[in-house]
Amino acid sequence: MRPTRRQFGRFLAVVSGLALLAGTAGEARATFYGYAVQQTSGYSFSGATIGTITPLTSTSAAQVGSISGSEAHSGTLDALQSYVGPAATRPAENTFTPKGPVDGDYARGDALITNAPAAFTTNNVAEGFLNTFGNAAGQGSWAVSAPITLAASGAVSLTFSFTNQLTLTNTGVPFPGVVAADYGYTFTIQNAAGATVFTSSPDAVNPNKSLTTAGSINTPGSGTITITSGTLPTGTYTATISGSEHVFINAVPEPGSLALTAIGVGLLAGTGLRRRHRAQA
Repeated sequence: MRPTRRQFGRFLAVVSGLALLAGTAGEARATFYGYAVQQTSGYSFSGATIGTITPLTSTSAAQVGSISGSEAHSGTLDALQSYVGPAATRPAENTFTPKGPVDGDYARGDALITNAPAAFTTNNVAEGFLNTFGNAAGQGSWAVSAPITLAASGAVSLTFSFTNQLTLTNTGVPFPGVVAADYGYTFTIQNAAGATVFTSSPDAVNPNKSLTTAGSINTPGSGTITITSGTLPTGTYTATISGSEHVFINAVPEPGSLALTAIGVGLLAGTGLRRRHRAQA
């Protein structure tokens, strides 16, 4: 029997509603990934005598995703890794290579100082992966402080080697979001009264990147750098060297996607109501 115009209209309404729902359901996930690592070594000072080094490390991870929660740790030479994500694929402690955009939503941070107070090295990482809407953040940081003594007025120079990397991915669909990552490094000198007499954060070891649209970024960097203060009077100072990195992801459903879902539900619900009303008539 040939369908009536009314029956055909109801059929189109149902198909349209299902298509809208299927479209939004099929696009219910997006991919945002960020990785930041900072590694330094080969430290040498000139112009001052260095005293005992005091280390400090910290990590944190927080996420609202398929697994939600937060974790944070602090320590001296080695803060425990902070991690929120699938327990079965939690990276081993002091793993600074990338886990990558796999194994479900996660955020992590880790930090380690080795060989202090002799020639020390540092490693710290932040990483996050979000495959649905929500937000995630990871952080790792370290710092060392030490008294330095100038027997004569002059400048203090700090030289070290670095190996760093920022990696970002934003698929851009089906809803907008931002993924950002950075790593930073600062050398500060304070006098006996606690006033800062010198500070430096060179651009080469202080980049930040973000993606608000579809794309990817991979910026490794390595080299050796020297930071030199201005002329300082004779005396004892406190030198502090610190580093950190951060990854942040924020993905929100696009208002248009929510509207399409509502329209699809409305079409289906409306068709069902009309069908029940006629059945009762």
